[in-house]
Amino acid sequence: MPKITIIDSQTAGISGNMLLGALIDAGADFARIQETLRLIPSHYPKCKSLKADASEVRKHGFRTRYIDLSISEKDEETSAQEMLDATVRIAKASKLTERGKAFAIGSITSLVEVESKLHGLELSRTHLHEAGSADTLADVFGVAAACDCLRTFDGEILGTPVAVGGGSVSFSHGKLATPAPAVLELARQNGIPIVGGPEAEELATPTGICMLSNLTQRFVESYPAMIPEKVGYGAGTKDFEKTPNILRVVVGQSIGEDLASETIQVLETNLDDLPGEMLGQALQQILDSGAKDAWITSALFKKGRPGHVLHAICDLADSSKVTEVMIRETGTLGVRFQQWHRYALERTVEAFKLEIAGRSFDVRIKFARDSSGNVVRVKPEFEDVCSVAEALSMPAREASDAILQALIQAKAAKKKD
Repeated sequence: MPKITIIDSQTAGISGNMLLGALIDAGADFARIQETLRLIPSHYPKCKSLKADASEVRKHGFRTRYIDLSISEKDEETSAQEMLDATVRIAKASKLTERGKAFAIGSITSLVEVESKLHGLELSRTHLHEAGSADTLADVFGVAAACDCLRTFDGEILGTPVAVGGGSVSFSHGKLATPAPAVLELARQNGIPIVGGPEAEELATPTGICMLSNLTQRFVESYPAMIPEKVGYGAGTKDFEKTPNILRVVVGQSIGEDLASETIQVLETNLDDLPGEMLGQALQQILDSGAKDAWITSALFKKGRPGHVLHAICDLADSSKVTEVMIRETGTLGVRFQQWHRYALERTVEAFKLEIAGRSFDVRIKFARDSSGNVVRVKPEFEDVCSVAEALSMPAREASDAILQALIQAKAAKKKD
């Protein structure tokens, strides 16, 4: 059965030390993590010394793991480039797996790029404040080492909607409403679902969100069918009146899902005043903007007015862009949206040079595979089918059959060689 890990931040959000504490509580080897953390002072000039301690604490009666970092560092700003360079040096010097190193570098890259965008400066001119502290590197490399210990990277990693809290947050640039700008931008860029509350405090930190975005493949509102094997609880620093300040990580085996599943956004809008040719143009623009699919259905609205419903399916990260195109091209006053979960075969498109009727054609062919990698469907891309049909003066259905037959012959010849 495939391995699955759920990072559950619905209760009290996510921070770097909460995630690290939860992974250690779930069984990650703290000694191996400390071995990685000891590299930071040697490769990050700002950091003089760093010591980590993992202890059990109680939050609203729940036993959790709390990570306490004792850091001595120079009181100076760090440039984004210095942070990135240090990250690469630490990764190269570490015993992390390639997946672990890629996660650490990717997380810090996400963080500094967001800071650069929010400041409106090039990366080379961006200086970090809170994000430039050595505890950011400790959180990221600690989580990378913990995930290696638990073999988290070997399976699927899911997230839940993130509680971001409320009220306001004070930082180097002043006081702003929660969530912090970096948290909001990272959520926007990566399609991370967020929800306010349950406390009027900052619950999600930029470090926590950037690691979540570099770990998770998808987000779910409820747990999928699985057998839990390890459960870990990580504690945040603050104590809240009503809410346990904890993050939960669940590691186990996925069951009952022979097909891969994904979360998609479904967009719809009602139209009763758009000419047919405009509808067709809108449909094409939506597909060109990144929608996975789009279609139109007939409908009868109030007062007996005939019209149409325009539908689109897209990835969560593309929903804003596709919505903007729907509004721009149709003039609609609103677009409905909802998230759906669906099972899907893995799809890849490969290019082939095939001999058909004595002529050579470049043809793209889509392959659909099940979770075991077995090919269950093969289909030529329709645009290439039409090109072959026009060149050979034959119907498209015959051209499609000829392409598939040529593919079989090409594969057989290659196997024989």
